[in-house]
Amino acid sequence: MGGDPGRRVYRWDLDKTYLLTDFDSLRGVVRSAMEPAWAKRAVPGATALVRELGREGPGWRPMISIVSGSPTQMRARLEEKLRLDGVRFDSLVLKDNVRNLRRGRLRAVRGQFGYKLPQLIAGRVGLGAAAVESLFGDDAEIDAVVYSVYADAIAGRIGTVELSRVLEAGGAYGDDIVATLASLRRVAIADAVERIYIRLDKGRPVADFDPLGTRVIPVRTWYAAALVMVSVGELAPTALAPVLAGSALSAEAALAELEDVVQRGHADAAGLRAHLGRLPPRAALILEGPSTYRPPTAPHPLDYLAILNGFRPRV
Repeated sequence: MGGDPGRRVYRWDLDKTYLLTDFDSLRGVVRSAMEPAWAKRAVPGATALVRELGREGPGWRPMISIVSGSPTQMRARLEEKLRLDGVRFDSLVLKDNVRNLRRGRLRAVRGQFGYKLPQLIAGRVGLGAAAVESLFGDDAEIDAVVYSVYADAIAGRIGTVELSRVLEAGGAYGDDIVATLASLRRVAIADAVERIYIRLDKGRPVADFDPLGTRVIPVRTWYAAALVMVSVGELAPTALAPVLAGSALSAEAALAELEDVVQRGHADAAGLRAHLGRLPPRAALILEGPSTYRPPTAPHPLDYLAILNGFRPRV
């Protein structure tokens, strides 16, 4: 795919990011593998948000890319689920665990870091430096670290030696490391990742993400992510109503989400005031006062080996 000027790319995980998947028990794994597409449930607000992100306009076609650790054997059902939800996507990458087992790659069956990072870098090839990205994941695995390493790798902030070490520490096999470095050499180096949204499925403390900088935005709901995107002009204000409805939040809970992302400095209060027009009194009160907005940045250099070691999945 060619690198269109100003192209916006949205990369999504599936399990616990888009789908309410139970991988914490054997029963949940079996149910997830066997249940039909119509029985699979989306995370509240996720369907509406992906639909809004994928809306096309004159000369404007966002790219929706999904990279999931779900097995390739589930492709037909997952594609059907996305179609039933009315979600348009450009690519769906799944893990070939049968191939991993045949090759004796046992750590690749459960490991996500050594699988996702190579897939993300390979997916960047050919997009061009102008393509800007937003990434969506969850805290059930280590999406925040995977996405951060990806962002710094394609920006040229991580050298090949460091990237090789991080990939090895993350469980990648030697030939995958070689292939990833080859892919990176074909990427147009650019500081392309603006924000990384992480859904707090496991309730990991927000402070755990602080070492990764303000580029990583932990959220309890996808409505909170939509508020951030509207505040910076990335998402149309009209998207808030369907995402809020899909999130099934009460009026009190919606205000709490607004207050949270504003107080933490992720949502630009001035931007929300400008985009939303007349506001209910309590919402207007939240958006008053001095700005706490912090533009998305990442500290550099980051000790990703130490971060990776301390960011193992919580179960």
